[in-house]
Amino acid sequence: MPNTLMTPTWVVNETAERFMTSVKGVPNFNRSYDDQYRQAGAKVGSTVLARLPQQFAIRRGQAYSAQALYDRTVPLTLSYQTGVDFDFSSAQATTEIDRVRERYVNPAADTIAADADAQGMADIYFSIYNSVGTPGTTPSTNLTWLQAKQKIFDGGGDTSNLVAVLDSAASITLVNANIATFNPAEAISKQWKTGMIGMGALGIREWYEDQNVPRHTTGTFTASTPVVNGASQTGSTININGWASGATSLKKGDIFSIAGVFSVNPLTKVSTGRVQQFTITADTSDSTGTTATLPISPSIVTSGALQTVSASPASGAAVTVWAANPSAGTLATTVSPTSMVFNKNLAAFVMADLANPVGGADASFARSRDYGLSIRFVRQFDVKDDSNAHRLDILFGAGLLEAWQGSRVVG
Repeated sequence: MPNTLMTPTWVVNETAERFMTSVKGVPNFNRSYDDQYRQAGAKVGSTVLARLPQQFAIRRGQAYSAQALYDRTVPLTLSYQTGVDFDFSSAQATTEIDRVRERYVNPAADTIAADADAQGMADIYFSIYNSVGTPGTTPSTNLTWLQAKQKIFDGGGDTSNLVAVLDSAASITLVNANIATFNPAEAISKQWKTGMIGMGALGIREWYEDQNVPRHTTGTFTASTPVVNGASQTGSTININGWASGATSLKKGDIFSIAGVFSVNPLTKVSTGRVQQFTITADTSDSTGTTATLPISPSIVTSGALQTVSASPASGAAVTVWAANPSAGTLATTVSPTSMVFNKNLAAFVMADLANPVGGADASFARSRDYGLSIRFVRQFDVKDDSNAHRLDILFGAGLLEAWQGSRVVG
């Protein structure tokens, strides 16, 4: 029986299939494939726009009151071109397909997919301001995961199609705590055999264990009593004083809350009665005094269609920093795996076509609008040593869409 030859089309299709099945994080984001680059090809730095849903404020009474329309888009940058390169001889290229798959294609696909998964989640997690759990402590109870769902629900997020992506410690701890409790019996049996949480458990449609979840490292500060510095502050920054002078360094992704500032339902604008969490959007240090201006998300908006909080913080309102020691008023460096509960509208993972190479190279693409996928495979012969140079490439970017559609679960 003659050998089956390796062709670019076969390799790229095999890689695409492996890509879709080997990772669990970014495949559950909103997936976009921008075919405007199908002919000319995109490059690192190209930008696509994702449109956000319209938000309104309610009118009461009969009088007509037109309100401004906010056609909001989020620019998503194709930030990364990544790939795997390898050479092998013409003789090796005629080997059996199963050997090519095992030796070259599957490892290359797994490597590309894992990198995209890790990078995509790393690029969005710090923008998620909803957070539950205790940094540095693996969550061990069902309540933590239910609280994550509650935060999404309170924020107006879609809780009917949630997925949970867990680091390994959180996964095995949760399985161990629920071996005898989840129903039905068939699901318990599968959970016991596979070490995975049953689908639909705790109101979360799908549970995945993923070694690529990001790890957040908090900032630090010495003994401090941070408070809001100035009343009626709004917008994407806030002034806070009371830090230990020259001994405060907060990190992008650190979370804090402010006494008396509550989250609101985005549809009714009614306070949830629960303090709003804010995430810091850039590393910030206090090197010259006791006051720091923190860049934050969500922005403080106290009225209108885009209202985010119940009220502007009062001057002197106490600030509570996530992971800080409440009695000593200090924050030590704490590293926490960041599991996530979310629906697909939390973030987008975008891919676009790379350019079709010239110069005698043999190229093939795997493209799918349905799966938001574009992979390029290029092969070129080197007459000097009778070998073929091969490269697999993807071009991608990830960005936050609606932060309230997800929650971090730290551990």
